[in-house]
Formats: sequence, structure tokens, C-alpha cells
Amino acid sequence: MLNCLIYKIPKMKNLKLLYLIFLFGILLVSCTNDSGTVEVDYLEATAIYGNLDEIRAIPLNEGGRSIQNPGKIFIGEGFILIGEEGQGIHVVSNQDRSHPVSGNFIHIPGNKEFFVSGNTLYAESYYDVLKIDLSDPFEAKLLSRSKNAIQDVFVNDAGETLIGFSYIEKNIVLDENDDFMKEVLDDQLVYLDFAKNVIPKSSVPSSFAGNSSESIGTLNRITKSNNHIYLVSNSNMIIINDDDFESDIIRLEQIKDDMETVFPYQNKLFVGSKTSMSVFDISNNGIPSELSEFEHATSCDPVLPFSDVAFVTLRTADFSPCPGNSNALLVIDINDLSNATQLHEIPLASPYGMTIINSHLFVGNGESGLSIFNVEDPKNPQLIQKIEDLIAYDIIADPNDADYLFITGQEGMDQYEIDDEFKLIFKSKIDY
Repeated sequence: MLNCLIYKIPKMKNLKLLYLIFLFGILLVSCTNDSGTVEVDYLEATAIYGNLDEIRAIPLNEGGRSIQNPGKIFIGEGFILIGEEGQGIHVVSNQDRSHPVSGNFIHIPGNKEFFVSGNTLYAESYYDVLKIDLSDPFEAKLLSRSKNAIQDVFVNDAGETLIGFSYIEKNIVLDENDDFMKEVLDDQLVYLDFAKNVIPKSSVPSSFAGNSSESIGTLNRITKSNNHIYLVSNSNMIIINDDDFESDIIRLEQIKDDMETVFPYQNKLFVGSKTSMSVFDISNNGIPSELSEFEHATSCDPVLPFSDVAFVTLRTADFSPCPGNSNALLVIDINDLSNATQLHEIPLASPYGMTIINSHLFVGNGESGLSIFNVEDPKNPQLIQKIEDLIAYDIIADPNDADYLFITGQEGMDQYEIDDEFKLIFKSKIDY
């Protein structure tokens, strides 16, 4: 008798890689026969080491370069920041909305997550968090570096620092009860150190795991509130006091499993995970204290608080980092934060990011387009328009002009003007 199981694939943030991994995920089939052995396809990740002092000394600014592997996005006044996964941030001039022009590249090795508040950029860099002056984004200046804020340095016996992993597909036959087998089944991804020993996932630096304060995107892992910087990664939360950036650092471990996003709102942090939306009070010197948790079906989800409700998008799919069977917009009553309750579950095709402009909620549905809801009554969203002829992942409002909207797709970011009837007028595209 032959029993076949299809396993999940590893987490990947970049959308282009996601499609490659999707194809690879179809092949992740393990077959168990009566002998108790299992044939498994998996990704083996081997450690890459480097000199951290040399990495930290790399000059901050470089001339403009092409965007190859885009990550986070921030919309500023007259400029746009676009992350280059693992390398830094592109600065694009948007003075002419019809012709954005790349003007600077900010070197931040190991960067995936960043957040902008006022003229200050906060960005992860391997083990560190950087504080950068963006008064002139085309000539950025390093203000401070919070060394090893994310995690203590991971080194090998030669004193070299772990700075990443290389990946290779593997096929192996294992006993069902083998410890290595359990590692494979957990994530279909195995981390190895310089001696080819398995590195437990909990020991892998979180920055290797796969907007402004006034108007932020909902797909953020780093934010600022009440003069504290918050960074969530898996089950850990890092807190940095902005007044003592280099030394006042708190690392809270195992605070909540599978944390995906963080959003600040009225002295609270709304944290989205694969299985819940959690609300933390941060009025006590910035230290989070959990007020409530609303559990939902397993999915990948951002959270967007608005008035007395929180909007949560649930997204799932076979062979994706978001396994499950729920694709919907949830409306949760947060008037009583100790007892958050679900008001509505509105089915959607495949919801990703969202934003609110003038009491209207814009929700990206990936390849299924964009949905627009009237939320003048936040507890009863009304669908007013569905646009299907575009690809929409994260949706970003322009914090400086409510007449403009940015939509990220597979191959770039489009800039639109919004007319009085909520029709989108294309202005320009930044290609990836």
C-alpha cells in the first residue's frame, strides 16, 4: 500500500520567487510505504559566512541602480523608497508623477524590513537596526546603529559571522521517526552550519526568515509608536527606545507564534499572525501587554484598525506559504479590546494589502484585482467597485495627496490618480 502526502513549502516574501517556489512546491511529494521509510524532496540551506565589521563599514550612498528583487515600499513627499531584498533601498524621485526616476541607492546589507517616521528611516541590517537621516533622501546619513538588536551574532568555529544561506534541492529517503525527518516535515527547509550540522530554526537570525507614521502599509513587520521602535519576527518582538537607540533594547521572546505584521493605533499595537489578531497595550513605557486575541483560520493576514473596528484580510492557497481554506475580509469590533468580536466575514478572491482613503477601504486581491468598500459606517462595509483588469498586492495611499494611490504587482508598482467616481487613472509604472 502506498500513501502520498503533499507538504508545505518554505516562506518566501518576494512575489517572483513565490511563483518559482509554487512550481517547486508541486513536486514536494513524500510517499510512505509499509517499510516505514519516506522519500522526501526538500530545500537544504547551507550557511554563508562573512566579515561583519567589513559589512558594517560599507558606504551608505551609491548612484541609482536598477531594481532587481523589490521588497518594502514607502511613499514620501516627492520621492519613493523601494527595498532591494537583502541589499538596501532605492530612492526614486517622484516629483514628476508621470516619470519617476531612480536617483540614489542606500546600502543596507541584509535588509528586508524598514519603516519611516518623519525624516528618519529605521531599517534592519542582519543583526542590527539602523537609524538613518532622510532629510535629503538622495544623500542619506547614518545617525545611529543598534548593534545585535535583533539577535546575538551567530559565528562558526573560525569566528566568521553567519550572513545568509545558499539553497539547493535535495531528495532523500528517511525513516519516519528520524529527527532529521521531523526538521524536513516542519518546514520543508533545513538550515545547516559550516560543519553541515542542522541549525534549529529557533536559532536562525530572524532577519534571514523569509510608509510613514501617518499612512503606513499593512504588510509591515517594523513600526514606531510613542518613541519606541517595534520589530516582530516569528515569535519574537524587539523594542528599541529611540532616545537611547544604541543601548536601550528589549528582546521579548516567544511573545506570540508566527507574527506576520504590526500596526500602531491609539497607544496599541495590532499584531497579525497566521492564526490570530492580537492587541497589545503599549502605554506603560512602551512595553507591550496583551489585551486581547481574536483567533481565526490559519492564513497570512495584515491588520488595519479604523475607528471602532479592525479590518483583517485572510489569504490562503494550496502550495503557498499560507495553507488553509479562508479568503476573506474580516470586520472585527474592537470597541471593547478585552472582547474583540467578529462582525462580518466578506468573501474575497485572494486578499493581500489594504489601505483607507477618505472613508473608503481599498483591498488588493492579487491577480483578481482590487476591491473598494465604502466604510463611512466601518461596522458595515459596502462594496462599491471591483476592478479586475489589474494585479494588486499591497495597496499604498499617498500620505501627501489623497487623490493618488500606489499598487504593487508582479512586475512593478503602478501609480494612479483617483477620480470622483473611484476610477483609476494610470500615471506611471516603476518596473522591477
